[in-house]
Amino acid sequence: MKDLCARNVMHPRASLPSNTAGLELIEKLTGVYPALPVVNESMEVMGVVSEHDVLQAIKEGRTIHEFSAESLMTCGHAEHGSCGTPVCVAPESPLTDVVDLFLGNGSSLSVLPVVSKKKLVGVIARKNLMIALAEKGFWPEHEFQKRL
Repeated sequence: MKDLCARNVMHPRASLPSNTAGLELIEKLTGVYPALPVVNESMEVMGVVSEHDVLQAIKEGRTIHEFSAESLMTCGHAEHGSCGTPVCVAPESPLTDVVDLFLGNGSSLSVLPVVSKKKLVGVIARKNLMIALAEKGFWPEHEFQKRL
């Protein structure tokens, strides 16, 4: 796994424009990803919106007409809700770093935006890692030999 990087498991850039309204946002979150990056007009990642964020808004008494992607997004850091530096990885980031990010942050991350030159180029969900791990040939034979 040490030779693999984010580019090897990322999927095409799925995202939400920052002004995506409640109903459309929920419809997109019922698809493949449990969370999606929120981007501005230049495809720069501003944050991430997850199913958890939507449920939290509902718990607070907000309706789908009262929120947008931008109003619900978080940065992915466990210690606070939103900041100017959302958690992202580069296409060249080692897969071990990707796994560390998913395991850190109180395990609150469900997707990681993949960014190159400040622009979203892909997304990695935890499920993408599971699917890649199940693919034949993902684990090179020499990796098994080291563990034996």
